[in-house]
Order: sequence, then structure tokens, then C-alpha cells
Amino acid sequence: MGGILLALGHGWGAAVLGLGAGLAVWDARPLLAGLALVGGAAGWWAATTSLNRPEPLTPWLGAQVTLRGEWDGQFLTLQAPRARVALAPKPTQGPGQLEVAGRLVLPEGRHTPGGFDQAAWLRSQGGLFVPAPGAVLVAARVQRHVPEGGLRGWFRRGLTAGLSGQQAALMQAVELGDRGDIGRESFGDGTEVRNAFNRAGLAHLMALSGQNVALITGVLVWLLIRAGAAPAWRYGLPAALLAPYLLLLVQPSPSITRAVIMGAAVLLGLAAGRGRPDPLALISLAALACLLLFPLWLLDVGFQLSFLAVLALTQTERVAARLPTRWPRWLKLALVATVLAELGTLPVVAGTFGQIPVVGLPANLVAGAIMAALVPLGFLAGLLGPLAAPINLLTGPLASALLAVAETFGRAPVLTWGTIGAAGVVAYATALGAGWLWLMNRVRLEVALGTVLAGLLLTALPGWLAPAREVVYLDVGQGDSTLIRLPGLTMLIDAGGSVGSDYDVGGRTVVPALRALGVRKIDVLVASHADTDHIEC
Repeated sequence: MGGILLALGHGWGAAVLGLGAGLAVWDARPLLAGLALVGGAAGWWAATTSLNRPEPLTPWLGAQVTLRGEWDGQFLTLQAPRARVALAPKPTQGPGQLEVAGRLVLPEGRHTPGGFDQAAWLRSQGGLFVPAPGAVLVAARVQRHVPEGGLRGWFRRGLTAGLSGQQAALMQAVELGDRGDIGRESFGDGTEVRNAFNRAGLAHLMALSGQNVALITGVLVWLLIRAGAAPAWRYGLPAALLAPYLLLLVQPSPSITRAVIMGAAVLLGLAAGRGRPDPLALISLAALACLLLFPLWLLDVGFQLSFLAVLALTQTERVAARLPTRWPRWLKLALVATVLAELGTLPVVAGTFGQIPVVGLPANLVAGAIMAALVPLGFLAGLLGPLAAPINLLTGPLASALLAVAETFGRAPVLTWGTIGAAGVVAYATALGAGWLWLMNRVRLEVALGTVLAGLLLTALPGWLAPAREVVYLDVGQGDSTLIRLPGLTMLIDAGGSVGSDYDVGGRTVVPALRALGVRKIDVLVASHADTDHIEC
């Protein structure tokens, strides 16, 4: 991590690297200190190699071009030259061979608070052996499309056989991590399905992770046990199938890559009769492998959320032991795991998305029970391909039930949040430390809770004592949107618009900016005049 940060120009990466080596020296392990420095050098080399890879499409930037390649729902992969391209707008066609025309441009950075930094995100999608998308094809027009074939095409047909459009879109997101179709779906009242999942605290269900790996391999191991297979086969076969599952079916992303590495290590340890590996060592192994292959994942929100959540989950047993003994064990573990995952990812969720779901605990408990049946059945349906219609008589109602959970809990209010600064990080770390000391029986519960409340108060005081006095001009492209903040008054003049486009300027630009600035309510909303580039938000 320290080496990668140094390669990215963050000088404090040296402190991270020094901390790793210093802890080893403090523990009287000079060999480990040397390995820490070697790891820093490897991280620096991997990040530098990825960052300095030339972009083969540079000569065509600004030109109208026609490209042909493999569309995976996220990027278009070209064979000659070997490159990946983002398309805007995204084609409505599913994955497959695509011929598309448009103009090549460089990706844009962040223009508004809380806005999407497309350039940084695209850089993070590359690795040592995978080129990062370095260009965007704008005004993309599909000329020809051949649906996806092979294993993924067969699997996708099984997932969607006999299902409604919304059910099929959800199954592709849950089983393949393909959120292209679900991003275009809405409920009857106009609420976007993805937004409902976010507000309900269920967005992680559409990002492949350890839950998918655990449920699928768990069912397979159970079947092999029932069949009387020896331990080497019982655990070795599922471990051997994880690599093809990742590379041929779902494709690498931070959360599923971490889950596959950790799952394979656990299964191989059991197959060899060595038992389960140490959780922290296992997490470190997965992080090391991920960052050597994809060093810029370090700044990817998905990577941060995945590893923070699994680190928090290592304390599940310890916290569950503090709950009343008369409670059922399964209930204690479910409650604690959900709360710990939310607390562990709290600063990243709040700072990145500008809102915190308040109904995540009940929503996840209900959705978790549905997912326990939906994921294995969906995987079986995918394996059966076009013959999966009978299985989908079961997955269809389960998918509808999950959608109903998201729709119901998605109506609940959320806690809005602004950008988290250095003081917020220090307050969070202090509260986390107090909680850890309570778990270790070093401090009383009252002290830990008092530390948390003090942190909340101290981070809220600056905004109360010195309310914002500012005028902020939001970049909404063609049009205007101006935020005026004074003590006791928050006014928004216009909110932009996108003439002749389905791009939601209000939802994707203005609202995230307001959240990042800590705006929780608007006292006065002014429409200066009726042109669509001012009021069609």
C-alpha cells in the first residue's frame, strides 16, 4: 500500500511503508521488516507500470471513429490495438460483439463536489495484465450487435429464461455482477430500482462478493458430503472451480476477486487437513494478490468497502458473545455481522455517497434470507442455460420478493452526510478504538459510548458555530445552478437540465453535490425562467 501511494504521488505513503517495517522491527523480526520493504517496492513497481502504460488510442483522440470489439456491459475491448474503451451513452444491447461509431475523447475528472471522477475511476480499472480504459467514445451509436455466446451467453440465457424484464435484470446483477439492465429499471412510482437498493442499504447484493462464493461453494460442498466424497475431493473440487468461475463467468472485480482468493485458500486448507487459516492472514493474502495484479484498486471504492467490511466481520464472534445468552446463536450472528459491516464501511459510504441508510439492519436480515435460496437456485439455472425455465419458476418469485424488500425499505429516509475531512477520520478512528478496547475489556461500556458521543459532538460543532457563508456555482453543463448558503438560509437558483438527453442532471450532478456540501434541506428554490437547461432537473 505504501509503495502504491508513493507511485501515485502521495508522500504519506512513506509513512505507511515505514509503519509496516517499524512494527516488524518492534516485534524483533528483521526478516519481516525486509519483506515489508520488498512489498513496498513491488507495489511501487506495479503501480508505476500500470500508470505508465501508453494509451494506444491517443492518435485518434478527437476523431470520429468506428470501433469493433467485445462489449461486456461495462467496456468495449478491442483486439487491434489492444485497448479498452468506455461508451457514452451505454448501449442498451447486452454483452456480445459490438460495432459502434462515435467520437473518442479523454475521460473527465470531477467538476462538482461529490461528482464522479471518471478519469480516476477508469485508471483504477486497469492492472498489470489488463489495460485501463484510457478513452471514452461519446455520442456512441451502435451499428451492429451479436449477442454474447460461449459460457457466459449460455449462463445468461439460463438466468433470464421465462422471467420478466425486471426479474431478469436483477438475476444478472446478483449472479453476474452485470448492473446494466437493472440500472434502467424503475418501480411503478418512478423510483429507480438501483436507488431503492442504495437507500435500503442493499446495494452490496448487486456486487458479487463473499456471499456469492460462500453460498455456491457451500451448496457444492454439502452435495459432495452427501455423496460420500473424501475430504480432498469434498473441498479440493470447489476450490479448483473458483478460478474458472472468476475468469470465465463473472470476471474480476475487487469484491469477487477477494472472495475467490479467500475462499480458495480456506478450501485448500481444509482439503489438505490443515484446518482454517488465520482470518487476518487470509485477508492480507487476498489484499496482497489483488494489489499486485491491480495496484490502482487501492483507490477504488469497491476495494475499500470490500476489505473494510470483511475486516469488521472478523470481530463477529467476539461481539456476539456480549449479547444475551438466551438469544438464538443464528440471530446474534446475523445481527452482529450486519451492524459490524455497516460500521466498518461507515466513513467510506458516508463520504462517497453522501448518505447513510437507516434501515440497513432489518432490510439486510430479510434480504439475507431470500438471498440464501436465490443465489444457489440462480446459479443452477445459469448452468442449465435455456433449459432453466422450470428452475426459474422458483427464482422468479424469490427475485420479486427481493425487489419488494428493496422497494419497501427504499422508501425510508436516509441520513445525509457531507464530505468527511481529516477531523472526521480522526473522530471515527478514536471511536473505533474505544469500541475495540471495550471488546478487549480494557474500558467500560459507558466510556466507549461517551467517546462515540464526544466524537459526534466535536465533528458537528464547527458547522453549528460557523455556518457556511458561500455562493457555489455547480457545473451542470449547458445551463445554470447556483447554491447560496447563509446562516438560516439555503437557496438553490435553478438546477440545470439536459436538453434532448435522458441524463438526469438533478439526480446525478446536483443532488450529489448538495450532499457532499452537507446540505440537508433547501429553504428557497428559485426557477429563474422556464428554459429546460435551467429547470429540467
